[in-house]
Amino acid sequence: MASPATNLEAELSCSVCLSTYRDPVLLPCGHNFCRECLCMAWESQDTGKRYSCPECRAEFKELPVLQRNIKLANIVEHFQVVRESVLYSQESAVAMSGQGGDGGHREALGIQPLVADCPEHGRPWEYYCPQDKALLCQSCWESHRDHRCQLLNKAAPQMRAVLIGEVERLEQSQRALEEAVRWLQDAQEHVVADRSILKKQVSGLFHIMHEMISADEQGIMDFIDGEKNLQHARLDSYIGEMRSKKDASELLLVEARGLQQNTVPVWEFVTSYQKILGKLLKADTHIQGCTLKKWELDRASVKQIEKEGQTLARRLRNMIKDKLGQRQEILLKLTLPTRSQVWRNTTKIQKSHPQVKLQRAKLTLDPNTAHTNLRLSGDLLSAEWVEERQAFPSHPERFRLHPQVLCSQGFSTGHHIWEVALSGSRRWEVGATCKASNLSWVDTCIAWALRWDGRRLQAFEGHVRQSSFTLSSVLHAPGRMRVCLDCERGTLSFSALEEGEEVIQTTKEEVKKQNLLHTFHIKTTGPVYPGFYLEQCSVSILQNNSSTNVI
Repeated sequence: MASPATNLEAELSCSVCLSTYRDPVLLPCGHNFCRECLCMAWESQDTGKRYSCPECRAEFKELPVLQRNIKLANIVEHFQVVRESVLYSQESAVAMSGQGGDGGHREALGIQPLVADCPEHGRPWEYYCPQDKALLCQSCWESHRDHRCQLLNKAAPQMRAVLIGEVERLEQSQRALEEAVRWLQDAQEHVVADRSILKKQVSGLFHIMHEMISADEQGIMDFIDGEKNLQHARLDSYIGEMRSKKDASELLLVEARGLQQNTVPVWEFVTSYQKILGKLLKADTHIQGCTLKKWELDRASVKQIEKEGQTLARRLRNMIKDKLGQRQEILLKLTLPTRSQVWRNTTKIQKSHPQVKLQRAKLTLDPNTAHTNLRLSGDLLSAEWVEERQAFPSHPERFRLHPQVLCSQGFSTGHHIWEVALSGSRRWEVGATCKASNLSWVDTCIAWALRWDGRRLQAFEGHVRQSSFTLSSVLHAPGRMRVCLDCERGTLSFSALEEGEEVIQTTKEEVKKQNLLHTFHIKTTGPVYPGFYLEQCSVSILQNNSSTNVI
């Protein structure tokens, strides 16, 4: 049976830190807590604007005003004084009787050995004053009664625990900063590559416009040349006609002048005259009229066309700038934990978890979801991309746009792993997805997937790429991969495997750490189904009946 002192100490202990109350505060529900413990508990609850009692779970819509429980604080201080007086008396009695010495008895009582004495009173250090940050002996403590003094052997472990927590938090923050630096350096390369692609796109657009303008210019020039050639040919025809008439009239003139100048008998002159006169009267000397039009552009037309061209060029330029200014798809996104998340992660690490069984999932491919360009093996453990379409029967959940296939098995609870072997270098995705009962798979992408596109390994949540220094450093496609699904924690982890490697780890953390590539923090709307995307690639689900115990 516990002693009354033990029962009293239990009643005076905070249910959060399990230590004697420090600056106790009272909640409206009637429960007491250390002020610091309550604030940290509310920070770790992450409940938004609602606050609840850590003991009875009573909720408060607004942050309660924390009133110091003066009565309880006085009781705690009186209890500590009485307890320390008793311990000091017992310790002094043991020291005077020579039974084991001071240090041995203090260790037997669970008290840290004191290594120095108060220089003013010559008595051992036994207390610590947080307000003055000073060590106190029994005599010094008398002048610090109004302060919240702590026993030295209890203050030191608490300080050590705080120090350990802060060191872990800072170490984690340092790792996050190192990851951020690597991410930013990687982002610089992505910015250079992305803007290089953009410059090629814009240059290509202007090149197309230049080609179009050049083609239009050449077309107009050809039209002008065609019209010029037509007029030139027309004038050539007129010139030939005029020359023909001129030559014919010259011959008649020569003949008429000869008759005019020759001295022949009268009868011969009269006969020749009648013939030559007939020819002269019939001679074609008609000149047809011809009109030529001026095709030059006047100054006003040149100015108007020049103005229209400048307006069109500005419109095209502004259109490109407007498109660049619109909201673009995210190239990279840096997400780092906040201070409160780091604190919560550190707290979770310090907590112990019950042992659970991590079972290797027995998966088979679902032929009702397979795209018609995927060929499945008879045991439904392998799939490969083929060019010829397969004669699958019609089914409402069959993928029609993307060469994807899902597994028949889905998971809502527990911890599961599966391993796959991959081949081909074009493009593949390994991942998982989920859906509510009223939704369909058809033409949707895999929700969380690792993608190899022939050059690099990337992580995608839907259509959004998640940045990762680990993935960007992978130079070759993994031949084997392990996927670990933790439904309780909401995580989906991917690890690369070496040839012949088996599941031999004993803790879930070790399973995740080994060649860990990426971890998704998932929010599910239904059972989680493994899935694959294959483009000129193949996948095989590796079967093994082994399982492992995981912490």
